[in-house]
Amino acid sequence: MGSSINFAELFCQQHNVAPDRFVERVLASSLYPHAHGIFMILVWLHPDYAAADLDFIHGVGRLTNLQDFWIEAEDFAHHPRNFGFWRQRLRVRVSTRRLLRLMKKTLVVNSTKAPWPGMNPWPAGNPAQIEKVDAGAP
Repeated sequence: MGSSINFAELFCQQHNVAPDRFVERVLASSLYPHAHGIFMILVWLHPDYAAADLDFIHGVGRLTNLQDFWIEAEDFAHHPRNFGFWRQRLRVRVSTRRLLRLMKKTLVVNSTKAPWPGMNPWPAGNPAQIEKVDAGAP
């Protein structure tokens, strides 16, 4: 998962999305389900309403691994435009969990490396022994 291609590039490749539509597509996928309509109205009324969400998505788009996601999430949580009744109480904003899930799905599909090089998670050998291990027998 530590390749040099970033999340934005991978997402656009996998979903056949033009790079200039990345933010729009990820925003739509990452908003809380109940928030879509209200979010669009709030952005229409206050164009800077989406500033924290857009900064978060741009930041995550540059990432090449999942480990750095939490740095961006922390910045999002403390963003000066990420406060208020609509964002905190009603959650009319990007969901960190939904964005993380989207990023995991995108990066894992691209990963060709085993998570633990040289490790086989399944016991080798006699099938009867394997059944004992699975059953918890000594």
